[in-house]
Amino acid sequence: MYDTIISTFNSTVSQLQDNVYWLVLTYLLLSEFGTPIPLPGNFVLVAGGYLMGQNNALPLWLIAGSFLAVLPGATVLYWVGRKGGEPLLRRIGPRIGLTDARQQRVVAWLEQRAIIGLVIIRILPLLRVSTTLTPGAIGMAWPRYAIGMSIALLAWVSLYIGAGYGLALWGSAGLVALPLIALGGGGLLWYRQRSQRHLSKPVVSQKDH
Repeated sequence: MYDTIISTFNSTVSQLQDNVYWLVLTYLLLSEFGTPIPLPGNFVLVAGGYLMGQNNALPLWLIAGSFLAVLPGATVLYWVGRKGGEPLLRRIGPRIGLTDARQQRVVAWLEQRAIIGLVIIRILPLLRVSTTLTPGAIGMAWPRYAIGMSIALLAWVSLYIGAGYGLALWGSAGLVALPLIALGGGGLLWYRQRSQRHLSKPVVSQKDH
């Protein structure tokens, strides 16, 4: 698996290095609308940040451009989900990797945590596709979605571009960045779910014995 990640990352870097700005923004714009592209969005961001670091260029403009590039897709798909509702999710969800089990987990997160849930789900790999259609389908209010998604998108692009930028600056030591991000996100997800289950358990009073 590690070799696959490295191979995919190197391939992404080689495809973006000719024109990093426009290619990153184009890939992100298309992928946010659900267009199948050969490069995963997370890898595009990391590779873009990596190329910025190699060129000794601050990634601030790339972060700002990436944020703006994904806004249209995140907005349109919310309203598509809002119009189609849950029947739309059940119909097209499996085609975009949104299985019934994953839909249920995402819906539970969004209903319980709203804005914080949007941010965390967006950052975690494999779940970001569910942060646009699902909130609309379950009827999340537009103002809440707009605030939460804006924070989530900015956190997403900043985190992954920053990881790539750090990778370029730190060399081989920077290879630790991506596993740490994945472990950290997964650990946070596990901890919050565990805490939620613990709080939901009924408290047995000693008077009942």
